[in-house]
Amino acid sequence: MTIREYHSHPDVICHCQFTDPVQNPRDATFVYKHTRRQCRYLHHDFLVLMLQRQLWFAAIITAEDQRPQRHKHLICQADSCTMSATSSSPKPTSHNTSQPDPKDTPSLTDTTQSDMFKQERSGADAEQNAALIKEAPHPKWRPSTTETLVMVTLAIISLMVSLDATVIVTALSTIVQSLNATSTQGFWIGTSYLLVVAVTMPFTASISDIVGRPQTLFTVLLSFTVGTILCATAHSIGIMLVGRCLQGVGGGGVIILSLVIFSDIVPLRFRPQYVGVLQGAWALGSVIGPIIGGAFASPTRWRWVFYLMLPFCGVGLIFVPLFVRLRRPEATLKEMLGRVDWIGGVLFISSATSFLIAISWGGTTYAWNHWRTLVPLLVGLAGLVATMIWERFGAKETAFLRHSLFHVWSAHAIYFGAFAQGLILYAQLYYIPFFFESAKLYSPIRTGVSLLPVLLTLVPASVIVGAAITRTAKFRWAITTGWVLATLGTGLSISWDRGTSTAVWAVEMIVLGFGHGLNLNALNTASQAACKPGDEGRAVGMYAFLRSFGMAIGVGVGGSVFQNVMKSKLAALGLPTDIALRAEAYLEVLKQMPADSPQRAAAVDAYVAGFHGVFGFLTGLAGLALLVGLFVKHFEINKELITEHKLVDESRLSWRRASQGTGTRSGLSTADHSRMPSPERGQEVVAEQV
Repeated sequence: MTIREYHSHPDVICHCQFTDPVQNPRDATFVYKHTRRQCRYLHHDFLVLMLQRQLWFAAIITAEDQRPQRHKHLICQADSCTMSATSSSPKPTSHNTSQPDPKDTPSLTDTTQSDMFKQERSGADAEQNAALIKEAPHPKWRPSTTETLVMVTLAIISLMVSLDATVIVTALSTIVQSLNATSTQGFWIGTSYLLVVAVTMPFTASISDIVGRPQTLFTVLLSFTVGTILCATAHSIGIMLVGRCLQGVGGGGVIILSLVIFSDIVPLRFRPQYVGVLQGAWALGSVIGPIIGGAFASPTRWRWVFYLMLPFCGVGLIFVPLFVRLRRPEATLKEMLGRVDWIGGVLFISSATSFLIAISWGGTTYAWNHWRTLVPLLVGLAGLVATMIWERFGAKETAFLRHSLFHVWSAHAIYFGAFAQGLILYAQLYYIPFFFESAKLYSPIRTGVSLLPVLLTLVPASVIVGAAITRTAKFRWAITTGWVLATLGTGLSISWDRGTSTAVWAVEMIVLGFGHGLNLNALNTASQAACKPGDEGRAVGMYAFLRSFGMAIGVGVGGSVFQNVMKSKLAALGLPTDIALRAEAYLEVLKQMPADSPQRAAAVDAYVAGFHGVFGFLTGLAGLALLVGLFVKHFEINKELITEHKLVDESRLSWRRASQGTGTRSGLSTADHSRMPSPERGQEVVAEQV
């Protein structure tokens, strides 16, 4: 029987089973349910997958059903056919209706995907199969129209959140003066946003697992919209802080859910390449945000900093229900509420908030040994320990922080890198503009433009490394190279002073941007490659949380270092030390002094000394992250896409789409069946792939 005749009944269901009974009877059997119309395409996809996963299976079926001599035995059992290939027979083997001799074939059992990967190869078999894996073509994944619309939607709302995080930097002093706020209250306009972003991320991701991604994303967008309206219309610092907290809930939700949804629709091998869409949106917002903030930095126009967010909010509230249509778990409202880890969520959010508050004002607003710093710090630490204990032993199935994410030491190194990069990058995005405004006395607009060297190199570096990781399936080199460049660029900034030329600091910022760009993509990929199957969404959530946690700590810790070093310098120069406590507000006084004033020159030197302290601290942390990053091992990124949150409208047949409610490989969706090509066209497609 020819392969064309075999497919004369295209809608009959068959179960194909693959095993290697001669060479390795211990290996499990894999079963896949599909129609015979799809049979030959699936055979090709699975066999290529087996080679890429470095299993004992080794065979490739072409459109003409040819088997190369070098491949091992393959037996495929269907309802009415058996395909077999041996290394001693180069001739084509057609389908037939006979079954293999039970004496020659071991019992074939239906096993889960995780059971297949328990055996590891060694010795000559490893070398032989490694050569076959290298020869096997990797199917090219491309987004469908539906997936493209999802990516565009996520990019738009990510741009909005990026703008909101950076636009306020150059307009903050004007906002503080207009609201008659103190320097401490002005500090909390920025810090409250970062704090809420960080502490709500993990719980938001957990809620999306239970109630669905689109529903949760729409809710956090509503929170961001309400917060934006409150900030734009605020006439007191209290209303402004409430609005910033609501924006933080929405911004944190958008950040984490965008990455999680990408992990739901894009296979890990190709995720580094396509996640550049989000990173490009983030970089664009980071580039134009400070410039826009500087343009509106006046007492009569600063509210437009927030009004500009409303069109993005409107687009997001329309596009998310239309395009981000992912399946949600089938459950009643009562069942959903029962699955939420309320105790763990309350413990974590409250303790993390207490800890971050202490870190934020320790050494600046209050001394580190002051009770207002020690009490929230100790309470926060105790609460975080209690959260870990509850999540490990009390929450069980409902735990929103999975300890399985830290099952290998490499995961600890990866997550430390995410935390360190968040702290370093955001501290630099905050204190580098501050340096230009104080040491160089640049205007707000020129300050925003001065960030272009680092921001315009960050995205190209991330895109390039994403394509390289997708092509080579390796990411360790990017992590090491990224930290080397980031450490070098940060260390060179210690030499900056008021006389540093534009060419010097621009080149050094380019080096810094490339370093952060490499790590931004590589660490994200590594966190998902190191996790267990099915934990990719939680892994990317932990990565995003720790990066945001570092961002929230970065400004506070940097502020403590800056003020302490600046105080020492002011005292040495005979100037009032309280200038360090109101360093941002004192900029207006500094700019009004005569250019040749000795007091102005001395104050600028004190500012520069403070920045040297901050940049020195960041350099040390980057060097530590480089050393820790050397312990990250390689993990396979040709991982099966396992998710319960598939797109409702899937447009393509692929083994990567083969998942159902339990997250294991199973039948194809109805959309996949309807879009299957004809048998004639299928032979051409398979031939091209092989």
